[in-house]
Amino acid sequence: MLMFNKNTLLTGVVLATALGITFTSCKKDDDEPTPPTPRSKTFDLKGTGADKDNKVGSLVLTENTDSSVNVVLKLTKNTKDAVYNTYVIAGTPVAPVTDTLFKGGFTGTGAAQDVKIFDKVKSIKVNKAGGILKDTAFKYDNALAIASHIKVLKGADTLAIGLFGKSN
Repeated sequence: MLMFNKNTLLTGVVLATALGITFTSCKKDDDEPTPPTPRSKTFDLKGTGADKDNKVGSLVLTENTDSSVNVVLKLTKNTKDAVYNTYVIAGTPVAPVTDTLFKGGFTGTGAAQDVKIFDKVKSIKVNKAGGILKDTAFKYDNALAIASHIKVLKGADTLAIGLFGKSN
């Protein structure tokens, strides 16, 4: 019986040690789960004339954690103090439709420049034919589903042009 008591005591000590190690190693972390990486897509913009085969900028679509999106125009060149008009129009450059998704402008810096087209938006007002405004969902997937293009103009001269959204 003395031998049984020794083995029981030893077994109890080993079992207690093993359970202590198990519970300690299974400690749950209280850290917040890592949020998913925001999605992003870049669309290249080409020049016109002598620059028609050269990349002169890009349009970057990024998704925020609250499902809103940002669209930033990144130009590699422009003319200092020149006024530029920017249009995002439905359809392709050779077959545009009357829907205008964005119309705005900026003044050139003479160097590479970033211009916010949309900042933290979930919907936009689309200018339809006849001057009618229509609210349109504009989250990440919606923005990619709209077949459109962007034009950056200085007067009547086009500085940059490129597709945006769904491939046409």
